[in-house]
Amino acid sequence: MRRAVHYVLGLLLLSVSASPAAALTADEATGAVHRFIAAWNTRDPAAFAATLQYPHVRPTADFDGRVFGDVAAYAATIDFEQVLATGWDRSRLDSAIVVHGGEGQAHVAGRYTRLRADGSAIWSNQVTYVVTKTNGSIGIQARLAAGFDDLSEVDREATAATAVAAVERYLAAFNARDEEVMVAALHFPHVRVGVGRARVWESAAEYMEGFDFDSFAERLGWERSEADAMEAIQVGARGVNVAVRITRYGAGGAKIHSFDTIYLVTESDGQWGIRAGASIAPSP
Repeated sequence: MRRAVHYVLGLLLLSVSASPAAALTADEATGAVHRFIAAWNTRDPAAFAATLQYPHVRPTADFDGRVFGDVAAYAATIDFEQVLATGWDRSRLDSAIVVHGGEGQAHVAGRYTRLRADGSAIWSNQVTYVVTKTNGSIGIQARLAAGFDDLSEVDREATAATAVAAVERYLAAFNARDEEVMVAALHFPHVRVGVGRARVWESAAEYMEGFDFDSFAERLGWERSEADAMEAIQVGARGVNVAVRITRYGAGGAKIHSFDTIYLVTESDGQWGIRAGASIAPSP
């Protein structure tokens, strides 16, 4: 079994400074999130939807597999009258921290609060924003929603440990090339996100149909992967975003490359598994 190494968030942030020159800057990445919140506050569905990159996904514990293809498709789902009925007046971005940065992509851990007109809070939500740059445009490709920030410290620690254990099971099964255990560690519909893309698999069978351990290993010269750092950075009652630094190794322990991943781990029917993943991985 792989040993997971837990670091504080500050150490994970070091990956940003080590990124290539073409990486999104921290200002570019967090700026996309600020524009996103500001556009939401305009109450203009089209303006809000225009801050996103497409295809766009918003995985949650109850993700139904829907992928939005363009601004019009997303804007059509927004009903501000319904939002206003909750007492909402505006939203405030409480934090936006760049966790990972790489060429064309960054992961920003954000927290926002919905406010009433008198400034009192309705609730706070935790989201990791996958910010990408395509054709000169910078926006949010996906929002990995951990959920409300309302757990006690004891519950938060227990839930974080459960989510980290789910990622450890997945990575151990991947190293063992155990397809059955690997897909059992995932939730379906399952989504993976990258620059300009969002791929959804509806079932374990569909997921494995397009994946072959032998061809993957041969293409990369891969023998195993190790988690160098793993931390639950956002914890909700049914969703946890886990930041991971992974190194791939070949024959004789030769390092192939290292990369950063965010996994959204969620609870469904009492089981915790990986609902979504976004990686900043180098090209093979």
